[in-house]
Amino acid sequence: MRNILLIAILLFLQNGYTQDRIFTITSKDSLFDQPKYKSSIGANLKLNGYFDVFGGLNDSETFNVGNIVVLGEQDDTSSLNFDLYQSQIKWETVFLTNKGEQIIGVVEGDFWGGNGHFRLRKAYVQSGHWQIGQNWNAFGDEYLWPNIMEWEGPPSGIWLRSPHIKYSNTLRDHRWEYEISFEAPINDYNSFDDLEPQLEEVDQITPDVVIAFKRKMDFGHLRLSGILRNIRYSYEGELDNFFGYGLSFTGIHFIERNNFQFQLVAGKGITAYMTTLGGNGYDGFPNINNELEATPSIGGWGSYEHFITPRLHTNVVFGFTRFFMNEVDRFIFGQSVVSNEELVLNGDYDQLHYYGIFNFMYDVFDKRMTIGLELNYGVKQIKYDGFINQVFYDEQRSRDAMRISFGFMFFF
Repeated sequence: MRNILLIAILLFLQNGYTQDRIFTITSKDSLFDQPKYKSSIGANLKLNGYFDVFGGLNDSETFNVGNIVVLGEQDDTSSLNFDLYQSQIKWETVFLTNKGEQIIGVVEGDFWGGNGHFRLRKAYVQSGHWQIGQNWNAFGDEYLWPNIMEWEGPPSGIWLRSPHIKYSNTLRDHRWEYEISFEAPINDYNSFDDLEPQLEEVDQITPDVVIAFKRKMDFGHLRLSGILRNIRYSYEGELDNFFGYGLSFTGIHFIERNNFQFQLVAGKGITAYMTTLGGNGYDGFPNINNELEATPSIGGWGSYEHFITPRLHTNVVFGFTRFFMNEVDRFIFGQSVVSNEELVLNGDYDQLHYYGIFNFMYDVFDKRMTIGLELNYGVKQIKYDGFINQVFYDEQRSRDAMRISFGFMFFF
């Protein structure tokens, strides 16, 4: 009974609500007192409203601290924006075999592919211990998500969705679960103006390997996952590779309807997996020995949700992320205070993010709709040193951003 209750609560956190979809079809024939198949289609509508109080993230639909403009021209004007691009459509079908095994098929997408274009989020088939397709990457914990209006999440969060082949099972003590997953390699290079390590992206040739263990308890669960990667880049026209690796420790603790969630992550060559750093090509850099080296990174976050009344609840979230490159052979420091763009030789680079959220949410319409008001605050700090035009520079810059997020989420 406790396990059933735990699963229900986890599904509530993952999907927002536990009710069935309104548009559901079930077969007339049945097996083991269950319909032979059940298919549903539904949507999660989300109004994303945000008011940037003093700039810093005016061009960002999400509160991504890594996108705060620290260098160059800074826009400190306020702005108000609305969109519904984060709305999702999901189609799910469950088949029951003659042996009583379930085969689950899911296709899910949203409109966050740029200018309202449709984007695939999930597409997978799951049967028994196997899951094949695109779903949450096993390095992260799919049951964790702070109940917030802002869509990016804490800067060190791991919520990547990638194609994979995953096997999961339990040990003799069924409270222990394990997963082994071969994840599609990530082509991760879309540099921003802050830093250009002067590496060229190339196709990857080996999958990322993830192994995870989870301990289920009456109050929630704890989970430890590890990842091993072989990462290829091109540097000065020559292919080179290095290994990346990392650990993620997560957990959730229920106190009646209230809950506490946390995540700690650390490693080398794993910035592609961290929500505020992914896509920037920071996994590696050329060191002064003319070799490619994996970039160290660390981060963590924690959240607490408290129900003031059965419908009114509040959330508090804090998080941080840091990555650094020491003894870099050369990198381009974009929009520098020295000039528009400078080549730095024999230097160091360090970037640190802080993140905080406080909100109020209210559940209405038979708990299928939630409205919320939220305050987001973040700080991005950059340190660098090195030789520019044979002159040594050592500088530190930082900038903060504040946003008020608001809107609704409607499930049907």
